[in-house]
Amino acid sequence: MSDKQAPEPAGAPRQIPAQEGLFHQPDSPDDQPYLIGNRCRECGFVSFPKLITCPRCIKKGTMEEYHLVRRGKVDMFASCNAALPGFKAPSVQGYITLEDGGRLWSLITGVDPDDVNAIKVGTEVELVIEKLREDADGNEIMSYKFRPVAADAKGKD
Repeated sequence: MSDKQAPEPAGAPRQIPAQEGLFHQPDSPDDQPYLIGNRCRECGFVSFPKLITCPRCIKKGTMEEYHLVRRGKVDMFASCNAALPGFKAPSVQGYITLEDGGRLWSLITGVDPDDVNAIKVGTEVELVIEKLREDADGNEIMSYKFRPVAADAKGKD
């Protein structure tokens, strides 16, 4: 008997990353998601997505692959009532400042886009990997998003 898994039935939907190399999707319950960016070994600047040259110290060859931390705070956000074809509207989108200094744009999940009090600047959030949309074949296109940290999960990671 082989250790290899049986192939998925033809036509079975799959989970496909929206873009390869942006994030790690957990493959077991003990595994955690993370974003794949880089950090400058000269000045410590953290970037996502990856950059070739550090924008802070303007040096090539100093950026190393770095797994960004999973938690941060909402820096600014907006409820968006329009979306590209295949995406859901309304949605909440915003800039997230991570605990390790990285800053990135993301969809924010787990909040009602129509509730003006659902989220605020400074809300603690954590990384999740969720379905973004489906492609024409019914495959789930997966992407990173951030959601508010539950009160009982604060301080854990």
